[in-house]
Amino acid sequence: MDEGGRQAESERKGAVAAGTAAAAAAATAAPAAGEPGRLTAWLSAAGAPEAMIVRIVDALGDDATEQIAADPWGVLEVPGIAPSAADALARTVVENAQPDDPRRTRALIPWLLRRAAAVGGHTVQGADTVAEALGKLGVTDATGAIADAIENGAALAFAEPVSLSEDADEEEIEDFERLDAEDDDDPVSMLTSGHTLLAVERWAFAEQAAAEAAQRLAATPEAVESKQGSESVDALIAAVVEHGLTLVTGASAQRVADLGESFSSAVLASPSAAGLRTLVEAGADPVDARALAEDPARVAAADVLVIADAQLLGLEAGAALLEATRDGAHVVLAGDPVTLQSTGPGLFFRDLLETEDPGFGGRLPRVELKQRPTGPLSALTDAVRHGGLPPQELLQGPDGTSKEVVIVPVREAGEAVHRAVQVAADSIPRAFGLSGHQVQVVAVDADSPAGAVALNAALKARFNSGPGVCGGFDAGDRVVVTTPLPERGLYGGETGTVRAADAEGLTIEWDAPHGVGSESAGTVAAAQVRALRQAWALTVAEAQGGRWPAVVAVFDGDSAPKLTRALALGAITLATQHLTVVHGAGRALADAVEKIPDRARRTRLKHALRD
Repeated sequence: MDEGGRQAESERKGAVAAGTAAAAAAATAAPAAGEPGRLTAWLSAAGAPEAMIVRIVDALGDDATEQIAADPWGVLEVPGIAPSAADALARTVVENAQPDDPRRTRALIPWLLRRAAAVGGHTVQGADTVAEALGKLGVTDATGAIADAIENGAALAFAEPVSLSEDADEEEIEDFERLDAEDDDDPVSMLTSGHTLLAVERWAFAEQAAAEAAQRLAATPEAVESKQGSESVDALIAAVVEHGLTLVTGASAQRVADLGESFSSAVLASPSAAGLRTLVEAGADPVDARALAEDPARVAAADVLVIADAQLLGLEAGAALLEATRDGAHVVLAGDPVTLQSTGPGLFFRDLLETEDPGFGGRLPRVELKQRPTGPLSALTDAVRHGGLPPQELLQGPDGTSKEVVIVPVREAGEAVHRAVQVAADSIPRAFGLSGHQVQVVAVDADSPAGAVALNAALKARFNSGPGVCGGFDAGDRVVVTTPLPERGLYGGETGTVRAADAEGLTIEWDAPHGVGSESAGTVAAAQVRALRQAWALTVAEAQGGRWPAVVAVFDGDSAPKLTRALALGAITLATQHLTVVHGAGRALADAVEKIPDRARRTRLKHALRD
């Protein structure tokens, strides 16, 4: 280390010592844990609203006062607390609080990583990205802060492998040679490099666990027999019999349901409430993969585990399922890597598919099933999947009269809502004889001017107008679970119909399989109805895994910045007979399909598989 580096390190150690001494003095002067008045005074002086004070106290527990006295920036571990609020509290608690206080930077770095996971789905971030964010938060020595966070366990660091693709061009070769020539022993270079990955324990451990379990399953398959020896004539079943872990793309819900039925001791699951309903309609008896991940004994008892809609399986649930599967068992992950992925951090299914050289050699066994387009709707699906929109003539069919796909142009959000209601309530029932649960309206998001909330208000007024006797709901309303109620077996995305409503709560008939054999799931108390939303319209993400005869997809101008190929495909593939696109996004829709495959996520699972 050069002289400047030694001086900086000496100054940082002095700051650490000063911070520790200040924390000790503050803790000594702090009131006992049973005296919350001082804590409330601190939080009030920092400008915290009453709801935030309650949330902080509940999260930190009985010794919240002592914790904050010792480290006021520790409140950043409480969901919803921003650095500005933590800094305001620190100025109240700590005399002469400094931006580079080690306690502050050790709290900021995990906060930045958690925010990246929550907002962008990233399980890791490059050290350069973290350093830049620290600078914007007033930290003058970002390199030292990162080094300190790693040393004290506030963050984990990994080296991102750098490799050269087989078809690399001259520019890529030059970049590779430059990176390869860098001095990896230079701590400053390492701690500010985009190829140094930082992570919090939660996601790092989940990715490592998933990688190790995948390697174990791939290496330990035992003999398993399908019913009637069907592996001799079915390539998919043959692959499952041969391999401990098989990745499947292109399989329909019916094909996945049939696969589960091909093995006497198979467990079939989906992480999607809509996907579960689709499997039930295909004649299967599936379980919720999110609940199954919490039942390792049931997973361990299965000889074959088949997960449908695997692209929607969260990283932690996926890791838990693979870990719980016994040596010798067979796991099938069937999903679509091109459409929308899990809403949580990570890319469990896609990372497994994209891994070319895991530690056990080669790539994970996979089966790709392909289907030829049979009409305008499947032709549209195929074109979007490959990054383009088909010509209008193709959507009109061979004779120019097909109504499988209809485009309804609109100019603004209000018109989009009006036309979506008109199509769902009048046009589709009149033209196709489809109505009620056979027609589903979907939106890009919930809160845009033509999002699910606005659409639901208009659709409820048309289909089931009422006073909203309980939290805005009336008997006859369609509802969806937006906040999990696990104590009732509801993990989010479940839909149902309100059969009775009063001031005390709602009686709901849940769509299969959630309403079958579970009386407790039929009632939701008034205090819990905030976990529900009207479901005449769903977001595209909420609808994933579902299939409806007719779908009305609303792409308005306000939601255009959120459009991606994955989202467009996620909307299109929901329809089985007819799709109406209420289109107000202009050129943004075609640009998204052509140029934006999905929102990028930075993850480490595919690297962990190579370790």
